[in-house]
Amino acid sequence: MKLLPLASGLGLMSVLAMAPAGAGDGRTTVVQDENGTSVITQSGDPAQAEVKIEKEPGRTTVYRRSGGNTAIVTQGNGSPQDMLDWLRKQQGR
Repeated sequence: MKLLPLASGLGLMSVLAMAPAGAGDGRTTVVQDENGTSVITQSGDPAQAEVKIEKEPGRTTVYRRSGGNTAIVTQGNGSPQDMLDWLRKQQGR
């Protein structure tokens, strides 16, 4: 009997942990794919934010620009060499 309340409590904690602070205010971008979850939160006017999401086989990249700040997050399941090659390719952007 003690196991049921414990399991219920853990389920509630994981649901609460999945919603990042500020997720509903337009300043946060959350992307979840098979490789994990990316969260970008920036200050500034949410109406002025530019968000771009690129999906490639084995990789998801999120670009978010707000005001004078730009955040780029990529997540994938490739090798470290694949990530280095991707980073080198991004230098020309």
